[in-house]
Amino acid sequence: MSEVELKHGLFSWTDVAVPDQDVGKAFYSRLFGWGYDDVPVEGGGTYTLFNKGGRQVAGLSALPPEQLEQGMPPAWWSYVLVDDVDVVTGRVEGLGGTVVMGPFDVMDSGRMSMIQDPTGAHLCLWQAGTHAGAELFNEPGALTWNELYTRAVPEAIEFYSKLLGWGVDAQDMGGPEPYNVITAGERPNGGIMAIDPSWPGQVPPHWAVYFAVDDVDATADKAQELGGSVAVPPTDIGVGRFAVIADDQGATFTVFKPAQA
Repeated sequence: MSEVELKHGLFSWTDVAVPDQDVGKAFYSRLFGWGYDDVPVEGGGTYTLFNKGGRQVAGLSALPPEQLEQGMPPAWWSYVLVDDVDVVTGRVEGLGGTVVMGPFDVMDSGRMSMIQDPTGAHLCLWQAGTHAGAELFNEPGALTWNELYTRAVPEAIEFYSKLLGWGVDAQDMGGPEPYNVITAGERPNGGIMAIDPSWPGQVPPHWAVYFAVDDVDATADKAQELGGSVAVPPTDIGVGRFAVIADDQGATFTVFKPAQA
């Protein structure tokens, strides 16, 4: 499914913030075969719009100097489309979350806010102006899934269900606990799973982004050739094969090939 009708509650966009924008453009354009355009932004600088075959798939920006000084790490961000960002953001604190950045206009593209759920993960809320989100999904080089890793699954489910109207379908994937599939209307929209204590390092609660690829192993190898690293090597799971990759500046993302369409 290459195109999705974007509506309230769906993940619609993702972008990455890195220290060096030019380095980021080089890495991702070579890894995924993305083209890109740099769009001027208010206050100076540019925002990079990546495209696959002429259709927008993701964005990239440079981390501001003040965030670099504060130790902000490079990261991919997930965006959920909402009908009214002010109204939805206004409900966050009453549900136990935190408003990190209140609603603000992004030129005529749209209006957004950034929130933190009660379990510690950050999420961007987006109200469309001229830009609703990506123009391509679920094909190689495009966003295909968003997944919350958290240490408090029940609290996360309650928060997002009340905030965004998501349904949650607990499915048996063969693991020790059910996998929680988020639904927006009738559409599967992402997942929520517990952070495994056995995972290496201190994994913080976060929303992970998945990009579809034709070959997980080849993509992981290519990422290393480009200066990136593989955090989780290519691994088979019931629904497909995946790997977790860090780009050459440290931002992590997942690549995935489904077992079936």
